[in-house]
Amino acid sequence: MSGDERRTQLAPVVAAAQRVAGIVAARGRGDAEGARELLLSFDDDRELAGGALLVAELSLGLLRRETGESLDACVRDLCVEMETALR
Repeated sequence: MSGDERRTQLAPVVAAAQRVAGIVAARGRGDAEGARELLLSFDDDRELAGGALLVAELSLGLLRRETGESLDACVRDLCVEMETALR
């Protein structure tokens, strides 16, 4: 696969990931309407899932790099945070 083909194939996933990141940012600043608008901009659940997966992978990679912990340790910490949010 050439570089151009790869970029063409990844461009929609990156665009979806950027919108997912926008949703996270909007929620973080309390902009529920902005988050809702971005959420409604996805054509289907698959597009949203692909973007969300890319954001999660990149975010965990950044966390791993900053903390020096393994990816497994970062995922474990994330799971603990999610469990704690349910209490």
